[in-house]
Amino acid sequence: MNVKPLPLITAIIGASLSGSVFAKEITAWVIDAEIERPFFVQLEEQFNQAYAGDDVSVKIKPIPGYNDAIQAAWMSQDMPDIIMIDGPNMANYVWSGMLKPIDQLVSQETIDQILPGLIAQGTYSPTKRIYMLAAGDSSVALWANKKYLEQAGVSIPTTLDEAWTYEEFTSVLEKLSKVEGVKWPLDMKLNYEGEWNTYGFYPWVKSGGGDIINQNSWTADGTINSKESVDTLTKVQDWVKKGYIVPPTAGDNRFYGDKSAAMSWVGNWMWRPHSESLGDDLVLIPAPKFGEKTYSPNGSWGWAVPSTTDNDKEIATFLNFALSKEQVAKWSQFTGYIPARKDALPLAPMYAENGPMRILAEQAQTIALVRPVHPAYPVISGEFGKAVKNILDGADVEKSLDRAARVIDNDIEDNMNYPPFNK
Repeated sequence: MNVKPLPLITAIIGASLSGSVFAKEITAWVIDAEIERPFFVQLEEQFNQAYAGDDVSVKIKPIPGYNDAIQAAWMSQDMPDIIMIDGPNMANYVWSGMLKPIDQLVSQETIDQILPGLIAQGTYSPTKRIYMLAAGDSSVALWANKKYLEQAGVSIPTTLDEAWTYEEFTSVLEKLSKVEGVKWPLDMKLNYEGEWNTYGFYPWVKSGGGDIINQNSWTADGTINSKESVDTLTKVQDWVKKGYIVPPTAGDNRFYGDKSAAMSWVGNWMWRPHSESLGDDLVLIPAPKFGEKTYSPNGSWGWAVPSTTDNDKEIATFLNFALSKEQVAKWSQFTGYIPARKDALPLAPMYAENGPMRILAEQAQTIALVRPVHPAYPVISGEFGKAVKNILDGADVEKSLDRAARVIDNDIEDNMNYPPFNK
């Protein structure tokens, strides 16, 4: 069989088409959640339009059962180019070899604009390198029904400097307990599961002078069960004993549903149901302080890069686009999270100057408490969370924290102190 050579013009067209066909496409895996999904759709469209002439495109894939899928892909060495990860898991992923640094893929201009808490969340201390960056941050404050506060004769703090001390907070709870219509002065979201007990209450322990692990020696005994940690959680337990706190069996909507709770300690994600239900009676109050300094919860999902990918040029292009001022502002508008960039705050009306959630933005910029960035964090959080649950159910505070310390320290010892954290 004789094969004739292609005409020159056909060969040229074929070569031209092959350049288009084989343009570099990178893949990003993201969480599959209803609120976030529309953002990812527009992000993919906007990026691919912006770089249509640069032979790079992205395919963003929402992945059900996300954390399990990431672990399975890592075990099979079949990772995408970019993944989203939850901030507290970052250190464990880096320690296992799953991730590589991204601080040389993202522009210095972007890094300089990212909120300090998110930089700390994404920084791995043994190398001082950044391995993840989020487009938004979270925070928790006291949401209150102004009508009840006024009936109780309570002065409402409006700045972080006016945050209630433990004594002032307890006095407010006592006054609210006597207001008609208030069954519980405070909802602490004890119906939440997962990591809430660490995320929500670690800042109170830190504010009281304690911690959940010594972040120099990376040992828990003597820190998670220190006098300061015991004292703070004893104070919170006393609120439960006095009937001030919504029990977990009462459900989720005592504050914004039947309004039988006067206040709620919860995060930015509750803006819509709270504002729709309470309207002008809704006020935001800064995080309280149990000691000399106030702390607020911090953390978010963010972008990271698997160590198995080599497409650094294309990944850098995508990351700088996804973390641009405009896209960070859109992330906030779609999801309700605090913009990760300082220069994006004016573009997010909810968090801009005089915006209804400005206090949360101020907390994220100034008093955000990053959960310990350590490979053992899942164990640290799990054991502290169990201790908090047991304490709020009436268990002995010191014994509960002693048990948590033993389990955490045993895990760290079993892993040879997680080198290089053992140095």
